[in-house]
Amino acid sequence: MSKENTLLLLWIIFGFTFVAALDSILYFFIYLVYFGMSELGLSLTFLTYFIPTITILSYFFTILFLFKKIKTNSNSEGIYLISFPKKTFILFLILVLLLKPIASKLSGLYAEYYIPIQDVAASDYLGFYGLMHATFAVSRWGAIIIIAFIYLKKYQSLKLKSK
Repeated sequence: MSKENTLLLLWIIFGFTFVAALDSILYFFIYLVYFGMSELGLSLTFLTYFIPTITILSYFFTILFLFKKIKTNSNSEGIYLISFPKKTFILFLILVLLLKPIASKLSGLYAEYYIPIQDVAASDYLGFYGLMHATFAVSRWGAIIIIAFIYLKKYQSLKLKSK
């Protein structure tokens, strides 16, 4: 395998790690919002509407922020001109490996020891928990669809310009 192909493969892995790290950060953030709202004594009914809304909005605004920060128009001749950012890759990898397990562990401990949750019917809490994770799945897929649609449109416009 040539040096250029190896670098391209590393950049592809970097892209997957970047997306997974962003997802882990958002996942952890939503859990922190959930813990904070629960500590404020808000009802499970309110959280059932609030947490999905904040999840979808945070994914949407993250996409908007990234598109404003990422330069989509480049004058370079390709990815081969840029060296691979090893330290950033390792940071993203650590975030991916740590944040979701920490959030899941905190969620389990919170559900086990937080007194008001113990007063809620188990079926109501499990329904909320399922809705929360379904919203994560919908937000992730929605983000992928939005990004793919934007870049397909960009690809079409570049294809028309080249003709």
